[in-house]
Amino acid sequence: MAGANPSQARRAKIGDVLNSIHPKSEVDSRAKLGKNVTVCAFAVIKADEGEIEIGENSSIQETCVLHGPGVRIGRNVTVGHGAIVHGARVGDNVLVGMGAILMDGAEIGDWCIIAAGSLVPPNSKIPPNSVVMGSPAKIIRETSEKDKRLIVESYENYLRKMKKRG
Repeated sequence: MAGANPSQARRAKIGDVLNSIHPKSEVDSRAKLGKNVTVCAFAVIKADEGEIEIGENSSIQETCVLHGPGVRIGRNVTVGHGAIVHGARVGDNVLVGMGAILMDGAEIGDWCIIAAGSLVPPNSKIPPNSVVMGSPAKIIRETSEKDKRLIVESYENYLRKMKKRG
């Protein structure tokens, strides 16, 4: 990208896939990104230990780390600032709060919220429609319609920002 302004996001376009990847992020070339994925500044997506897949309309916010074998981020997922996803699988329509840690083998179902600062231990199975918090993370309740609107608003907000940057 000779002559590109380093403060502007890189745009990765392959076929009809359009992504916004900040120039100060690190995205391993082996990672598979779906359509409309946003990777913010200082995020690290490192696929040296196994495949990493990020579904469409998902955002990986500032200072997140995705690493370890078999990382899968579903569609319409927001991974909040400073979260770590290490060897874990995240379903569709999930909000991973700021600073949350998802350890190896953890599986997060669809329509879940992982509260900020939560630690999801290795091999945990979080069923769909769950709100979890704590260290170690525990299910506190089912997701409500209000929670689901929050999940949708979160990923749609990043889609709007990406489209605005054009």
